[in-house]
Amino acid sequence: MSTRCQKSSSSSIPLAIAFLPKWRWFICTAGYANVLPPRHLRINKQCSESASVPESGLQDGVYGVLYDMHPDDEVILDGYEGVDHSAPMIRGCGIREREQGGGDYNKWVCTAFIERWLDGAGEEQRGKEEVEVLVYVDEERVCVGGPKEEYVPRMNRAMRECVGLGVDAKWVKDVIGGFIPEYP
Repeated sequence: MSTRCQKSSSSSIPLAIAFLPKWRWFICTAGYANVLPPRHLRINKQCSESASVPESGLQDGVYGVLYDMHPDDEVILDGYEGVDHSAPMIRGCGIREREQGGGDYNKWVCTAFIERWLDGAGEEQRGKEEVEVLVYVDEERVCVGGPKEEYVPRMNRAMRECVGLGVDAKWVKDVIGGFIPEYP
């Protein structure tokens, strides 16, 4: 996170390991990571074209590392993720503020369950068991694909880092490692 988010040093401090139950992690046809929400949250192509996406491990969910993102760094991250800020707004939907539009990913806000708080967590966060989190979701590319060659070393580094922070190593190996070949 520190290589992308450089407006505020606090944006790159990991706060917690969290879990999104019934979400699925996969490499989509664009060659990059994507997540598929639980059935009751799926929209459009997520409903009709996602049959090839397997459950994410025995836990059937997605683990992640949480950060307290500074708004300026969130804008930078939006750029990396290809968020279309000119896409039409959605009324009455608390999870998605906009349609994906012409972007590569859309921003969803959903509930994650804390597995473990890390040392960097502020005192105001400690003790919470559920938190609202930002998740980048590609709503259009919902079929399984292979990773782009340039993506493999980055994902191997990310896998090592998240295991080092405390994400379940078996889940990382079984789920992410099932899509990402080991890089020497």
